[in-house]
Amino acid sequence: MMPQHGLWTMAAAAFFLLSAFDAGSARADALSMNALREVLNVRPQGDAQVGAALFAATGCAGCHGEAGISANPEWPILAGQRSPYLYKMLLDYRAGRMQGQGAGMMAAVTANLNEQQISDLAEWLSRQTRPMLIRHTGREPAVLKGDRSRLIPPCEACHGANGQGWDLQPTLAGQHRAYLVSVLNRFKSGERNNDINAGMAQIARKLNEQEISALADYYGK
Repeated sequence: MMPQHGLWTMAAAAFFLLSAFDAGSARADALSMNALREVLNVRPQGDAQVGAALFAATGCAGCHGEAGISANPEWPILAGQRSPYLYKMLLDYRAGRMQGQGAGMMAAVTANLNEQQISDLAEWLSRQTRPMLIRHTGREPAVLKGDRSRLIPPCEACHGANGQGWDLQPTLAGQHRAYLVSVLNRFKSGERNNDINAGMAQIARKLNEQEISALADYYGK
């Protein structure tokens, strides 16, 4: 197993290079880290109770399930995602920074929501229980720990040792396998381009079909 300091050194080096590469070709429609910090600094405090009522009133359950756990494997499980991440994603849909699968529908849903309502939704969803990672003993894909030769950092550097995610990095554990495959392929093709410094897109472009499938098998359900 790679020592922790080695893992983080590798991740830091990789993301430094990724950010430097992107500096000359930043996508105008994606929030920069500084812009995102400003957005989050003025984010209103979310009210989970109000968010629950809003989730029901806007018909979100039709795609994402009564408690944010979608029955359709093509739609993401939202339950238990971190509140700041959900807030950013909903703002991205509203601003038209998302493209491809479901983006038009989500843009229409969020078009009439203000920042307070979006924060309320994010807060409620973050408090819902999500399916957790089922350990696939002996089936950890090699790319899970990164690949120094391709400047691919370990998945856990951003998404946590158990796929639990952080404030601005999504929870992967327990997500639908089909959705994970779809998202990685959309990052790889450039269809999805709302990630900070295009970090995930640059990583996904280096993954082959077998690696994407193996990662989805590992984290997904």
